[in-house]
Amino acid sequence: MEFTYAEIWDILSAKHNITHSKKTAFRGRLQHFQRLGFPAGANTGKGNGAPYSWRELFLIGLALDCLEIGSTPDRSANEIIKFEDVFLSAVASVGLGDKTEDQEEFKCFLIVELSNLMSLKEEADWSQVVNLLSHQDLMKILSSDGVDAHRSPYALIDLRQFLAAILNGVFDCVNEPRKLIISDLKTWAREQQ
Repeated sequence: MEFTYAEIWDILSAKHNITHSKKTAFRGRLQHFQRLGFPAGANTGKGNGAPYSWRELFLIGLALDCLEIGSTPDRSANEIIKFEDVFLSAVASVGLGDKTEDQEEFKCFLIVELSNLMSLKEEADWSQVVNLLSHQDLMKILSSDGVDAHRSPYALIDLRQFLAAILNGVFDCVNEPRKLIISDLKTWAREQQ
């Protein structure tokens, strides 16, 4: 399935509940990612409409989620490029409903630390953490004993909710039957495995 830029804009506007009066500002956020060359391969130049795939939709969707949690566009794009394959594989697993024998081990939580204060810290502290966690991993972090593997501030993105919100936007904004959309998503997801 291919999406137009206008469809991507509509889908992500719906996902983020952008009010009609703020859609121009939202378009500016998307155009900023385009100017950064993000996602790679989707920018064909001014006046040349590029088709977008599930890959681009998910990457731009994640970049916008990173903006929601306080990251800058530049930082979001630069960090997402580093873990793009891991992220897309995880979204594909969620899309296929992959289940391990132990559901507690199904890695569907993305933990991100995209600090805007990074440049104000000692260079030795510039490491950024992006990782996939299972429910069991998450419970260890949130337990009263705590696990110091992830220091605040960090954000957790439930990839099940992420995918559901994207799909709802696609259902609302793309003139295709839901069954076809789901079938196409699953085909894309199997190709990622």
